[in-house]
Order: sequence, then structure tokens, then C-alpha cells
Amino acid sequence: ADLIQKGEWMLIFSVGSGTCQWAAQMAKLKGYKVIGTCSKGKLDKARETHCDELIVLDEVKDQKYADYSSVDIVENVMSLTQGQGVKCILDGVGRSTSEISLKCLARRGIFVSFGNA
Repeated sequence: ADLIQKGEWMLIFSVGSGTCQWAAQMAKLKGYKVIGTCSKGKLDKARETHCDELIVLDEVKDQKYADYSSVDIVENVMSLTQGQGVKCILDGVGRSTSEISLKCLARRGIFVSFGNA
């Protein structure tokens, strides 16, 4: 369907583990520019995906998951994309990131939500 072209930006949440780690690697193989998010505790794993940019988040106190309010993800994404937003978002997190995702999405972009932790 060629909905995303080589060189276009994608945002993939939680690239330090599971399906999103795999998705980031596949996106890079397809030639997309990838912005990934990860918690500080999963930074080493996230680096293995070779994302073009990583947005590193604090972890929720006494937990091992990312605090999506610890960094202004929208501001980071818009800065990286010169205000255009990303062409595609893969969001396997859900409630904590759905509004962030919609604000980062380019006009006529694709928003894929799955898993929803």
C-alpha cells in the first residue's frame, strides 16, 4: 500500500522491549526514520534497535515502567520533524500515550494502537 515512504518519520513507543523493539528494527530495515521512546532502565536494549532518535523517559517511582509525563514527547517530536509530525505511530502502550500520539501525528498520518498496557 506504500502508505509510508522511505525517509519518512515514525514514532514507536517503548522500543526497549517486546513487539515495539522488533517493529523499530523492521522500520529501520524498510528505510524509515524512527523516533523511539524508552525508559532509562531499558536504554541499552533500545539502543540496539538503531533508532534515529531516542526519547528517554524517567521511570515511575518504585516501578519499572516509563513515566510518559517526565519528558515533553510532543515538543521533541515536533522539533525533530520541523513541526510536521510523524507519518506513522506504533503505540503499544495505550492510555498513557494516546493523546500524545494524536498530537505528534502528521496530517493524514497513520496511528496504530495495539496491546494497550
